[in-house]
Amino acid sequence: MLIKALCDYYDAQKDILPNYLSEVDTDFMLVLTPDGEISSVMDMRKEIQPNGKKKKMLVSVKEKMPKRVKKTTVFSYIIEHRAKYIFGLNYDKGQLVPEEKGCFDSFKERNLEFCSDINSDVAKAFCRFIERWKPAEQTENPLLLALGKDYQNSGYCFSLEGDCSNKKLHEDPAVLEKYARVFAESSEGEEKAVCPIEGELLPSARTHNSIMGIHGGQSSGCSLVSFNQTSFESYDKKQSYNSGISQLAMEKYTFALNKLLGDNTHRVYFNGMTIVYFALKDNDSRESDIFKLLLNGDNSDVVDAELDSAMKALLQGETVDYEKIGIDKDVTFYVAALSPNASRISQKFIVKNRFGKIMSNMALHQRDLQIGDATRQIPLWVFGKELVSRKASNPEIPPPLISAIFSAALNGTKYPDSLLETVIRRIKLDSDEENNRFIKLNSTRAGIIKACLNRKARLYNKEEVVRMYLDKDNNSPAYLCGRLFAVMEFVQRKALGDKLNRTIKDAYFSSACTRPATVMPKLVHLSQNHLAKLDKRVYWDKLMTEIISKLSGCFPQTLTLDEQGEFIVGYYQQNEELFRPKENENSGKEA
Repeated sequence: MLIKALCDYYDAQKDILPNYLSEVDTDFMLVLTPDGEISSVMDMRKEIQPNGKKKKMLVSVKEKMPKRVKKTTVFSYIIEHRAKYIFGLNYDKGQLVPEEKGCFDSFKERNLEFCSDINSDVAKAFCRFIERWKPAEQTENPLLLALGKDYQNSGYCFSLEGDCSNKKLHEDPAVLEKYARVFAESSEGEEKAVCPIEGELLPSARTHNSIMGIHGGQSSGCSLVSFNQTSFESYDKKQSYNSGISQLAMEKYTFALNKLLGDNTHRVYFNGMTIVYFALKDNDSRESDIFKLLLNGDNSDVVDAELDSAMKALLQGETVDYEKIGIDKDVTFYVAALSPNASRISQKFIVKNRFGKIMSNMALHQRDLQIGDATRQIPLWVFGKELVSRKASNPEIPPPLISAIFSAALNGTKYPDSLLETVIRRIKLDSDEENNRFIKLNSTRAGIIKACLNRKARLYNKEEVVRMYLDKDNNSPAYLCGRLFAVMEFVQRKALGDKLNRTIKDAYFSSACTRPATVMPKLVHLSQNHLAKLDKRVYWDKLMTEIISKLSGCFPQTLTLDEQGEFIVGYYQQNEELFRPKENENSGKEA
């Protein structure tokens, strides 16, 4: 599915490279005379101002050159761009020294053979340059020495004196025409099969190009399709001939995926995964921008007020006029998560839907997470942080869990049961730090529980289990037990004040959340002693009595996982209510 989607994305792009060309980072242009001498070296780099930095920097430009296929041995490309191949020289401590691996010889042989019969001025000048250039005689070349440290790792192109922009070697029509023919002919003798992507009888790809930019992957790149053991092969097919994917489809999907991974508006990194997303249209920048805002919760770099306003409307459940802001809500949109597995790429999940539907589902996901006054958007990194121990040596969430969470959010389906189980376990086990009363239970964790409970009920056409704020009409025994526990803890704090080092939450929260009948009667009796120490106890005694009366004096023996979630949300919401400054003042007056 992913390979087909990437090929469709490639086909949807108007300004796309033909499969016989590659985009090459280029820094300098070598201007040749008709006799093949280098008359000058022009700097092609662009000056940019990085975000948040005062100092400007120079960056390479992209030039379309004949196809580059990475090789580990000495191998020259047609219309070469690397310094050690073009000049046969290495830069070492301010000096140019001849390289000894035969790079220039490879360049000379392959490019002379290719260009010798091309009848164009720039191609002829290029051939004369190759024939006349002697690396051992150019170690003092002033034009190359002037480049300094930029010499070694820069990319180069060739042009002819005069109007250089119109006479670049790699853009010469005769050069491109011949290379397209040579590239097509090179595939004719290869094994052919019906491509499962293109649906035609085409030459199969023996190996697949590397994918760069996968978080945690090898620096040399990873493979989405590869067969490196004979045990993976069948029907006497070698390497990637087993997949049946054509050379054409391979070029398409690898180019598209590398392009997406190289663009930070089409990918984010999270929990060891690389998440890529794209719409099947020529220019999907608007769709990808607003999706990233909703996914990552970061609008610090947003300069587009329309997108920011649309995102806020989505979070509030309002209707968005996508057409007005230049977004196609009906376009097919993909979201996929990838992670490295040695030199291969593992696909964790892929979601396909209409863009408008995915945005609605993601906005609903954010609204489900909101609880109480915490109406802010919860970005990925915050969400993930609440599912692991703050003391854990490995802060990453198990991949199956995070994949299931993503799928539920993107598809609008039920969250995995393991999500509720994980967040409840964390609340029970995490220890307090720095006297923060909500280090165990904060708005994000309470919101996750609320989202799990309410979405499950909604999908079964039932009424919401918990609401945004404290619900005094909620008579669920588990919710009432949570409220009562919060009141008893608050009373204990008021009674003992600064002398208190450990509250009933620290000693009994986990037990009360799981088996209320074994703990709550003891705590109710204990709270009477705490009430006796208060000068004004009527209000608190009345509040506790009101909650207990709804329980009919009978505490549940055990609570299921969902009921434990209700207990925790009841505790959280009652605590929020009790700790509101205005409520504290009123409670004192009523008491």
